[in-house]
Amino acid sequence: MPLYPLCLDIADRLCLVVGGGPVAARKVRGLLDCGARVRLISPELCPDLEALARQGAIELRQRPYASGDLLGAWLVFAATGVPAVQQAVAAEAAAAALPCNLADAPAQCTFHVPAVLRRGDLTMAVATAGRSPSLAALLRQELAERYGVEYAALVSLLGDLREQLLARRELSGEEQVEAVLRRLMHPDLISWIRQGEQERLAGHIRAVLGRDPGLDLAAYLARGGA
Repeated sequence: MPLYPLCLDIADRLCLVVGGGPVAARKVRGLLDCGARVRLISPELCPDLEALARQGAIELRQRPYASGDLLGAWLVFAATGVPAVQQAVAAEAAAAALPCNLADAPAQCTFHVPAVLRRGDLTMAVATAGRSPSLAALLRQELAERYGVEYAALVSLLGDLREQLLARRELSGEEQVEAVLRRLMHPDLISWIRQGEQERLAGHIRAVLGRDPGLDLAAYLARGGA
């Protein structure tokens, strides 16, 4: 059965990670990067997690996992390497109807974490249903080589133009706004941003909008590496 892909807003949500090794540390880092509050359960910690605990970046309970530890959590991750503990976490999460990721048992996970590439607000994810994380990592690297920082600038520019069009009410509805944005998608947009061709970029936007965009295009080009 295919998995349903989605993006979650976990800012200020409590996420539970059980385990203290490098795999758990990667989970914790990913959660913190997205603004989550992280509760970590483990009697032993790798250096990376020790550093996060000293900084006060995580809520640490330095002891073995116990029933009730997932109370209040929104997502649950188990990365202990101990089958009995993994199964205990999974069972309690299932009973509480909480999504649970088991680092060493993809078939028992209720969700998987893909390999992710971020370019500003652009997010690209590669998933193999947990069957081959190494392949997902390889494909992510190929994406990283293909899609550079100029895509972060492009997403930011298009997003700001979209907000501007909606706020100005120059068009009759969102459908017309999206039609204008599609006309903005010139095949050379990325090349102009990458090479810092501000006049060509501005000319194209003026031609589509029928007016000056009223944006500091130099700032977008700087973000794109020009």
